[in-house]
Amino acid sequence: MDDLERKVFGPLPDTTWIYPGHGFDSTIGAERPHLAEWRARGW
Repeated sequence: MDDLERKVFGPLPDTTWIYPGHGFDSTIGAERPHLAEWRARGW
């Protein structure tokens, strides 16, 4: 999670599209609110 936040969510603007290997395409801005939830899950 630390690397993900530092390398992806830190420098990239909310309008950046992401294409995960699973799930639906999204943007950094749509996923940013979930960071605390992911960290709480131990991801």
